[in-house]
Amino acid sequence: MDILLMRQLLAIILLIMGIILIATLFDAYRHVPQQSLLLFLYGLFTLVIGLVFPELLSIFSPDIFWAFWAEIFSSCVAIIAIGVMIYSVLRG
Repeated sequence: MDILLMRQLLAIILLIMGIILIATLFDAYRHVPQQSLLLFLYGLFTLVIGLVFPELLSIFSPDIFWAFWAEIFSSCVAIIAIGVMIYSVLRG
């Protein structure tokens, strides 16, 4: 199996699992409306998008220029997402 195809399939699986996790946590937020949990959800959503973005972009545009910038963008988004998640945990 081609490595690029396998990365794309794993990215789609990761995206689906992230959506299920976010939906489950959002259901918990509806029962216990805490702003810290909502901030954690924002961070988790951003992290999932940041992790999956380069592989999804490679599905639509196999150009090496876009792949390079997608990796940089993904790293920046992941740093922001982890920062939001840390803030939500420290906030309580």
